[in-house]
Amino acid sequence: MEFKKPVIDLIKTRNSIRSYESCYLKTEEIKKIVDFLKKDHKTVFGSKLRFKFIDASDMYPENLRNLGTYGMIKGARYFIGGVFEKKENNKNCLVDFGYVFEKIILFITDLGFGTCWLGGTFNKKGFAQKITVNSNEIVPAVSPVGISQKKRDLRSSVIRMLAGAKNRKPWGKLFFSGSFGTGLSETDAMPYQTPLEMVRVGPSASNLQPWRIIKENNSNIFHFFVKKSWHLDAGQNHLNLQYIDMGIALCHFELTALELGLKGKWALHDNIPESEKYSLSPDMDYIITWDGLSISSAD
Repeated sequence: MEFKKPVIDLIKTRNSIRSYESCYLKTEEIKKIVDFLKKDHKTVFGSKLRFKFIDASDMYPENLRNLGTYGMIKGARYFIGGVFEKKENNKNCLVDFGYVFEKIILFITDLGFGTCWLGGTFNKKGFAQKITVNSNEIVPAVSPVGISQKKRDLRSSVIRMLAGAKNRKPWGKLFFSGSFGTGLSETDAMPYQTPLEMVRVGPSASNLQPWRIIKENNSNIFHFFVKKSWHLDAGQNHLNLQYIDMGIALCHFELTALELGLKGKWALHDNIPESEKYSLSPDMDYIITWDGLSISSAD
């Protein structure tokens, strides 16, 4: 593992920080972040990604405002951003981006700094200039990095309340056994109860929690789907941020499983989208499957 603290603790304790102390990060702290960004991060679908640490500490306040977080972030001097190469279908690129960017977020959390996923509430042109984006690249999300203000101000509290940050859907609306017609109990999910719970508590655009997972009966095979909200397909240059959310879900599930010694791998099951077995509705889009080894093998 690349973290000092247990990843389960990092996932549980990380939250969206929107107000930051206006202090500088130490050189050695910045270096740790930059070195992690430069690592050759493995992706699920093989997308080509790159990430950059953005030091905006020398910018005048009005220029920093022009960088553009639309009033969502206060006091941040530093950001991280990333890009992927455009493809005809960006779905898998967005999943890969969310998968790796969340690992970066957790790494920064492990260092003791605050972050906040920004997908639709930032000036893409302003950040693209800072990252030096090529014509074939897209900036889907960024995050501030810094020390959280000790006391949450009213603005941050209101934003958090409007986003419904504390509200999470119950198990029965997210996880299923055999098909979407039967809910999965926490007992029947064992030994994957904790990886699934870490998916459930993950961040998502507008807190829509689009992940839906079917566990095959009597096996450690989990099929991941996104429940699409069609209005999110229209904006963001046709980049549905819910696919980034699915990358976050895959990241949480895999890191937690590995931490618990549950071995497995990601694999595509091409027959699932056409199968009547799973009772798929039109708004469900199959992403990928976790093929877990048997409990005895995992032990």
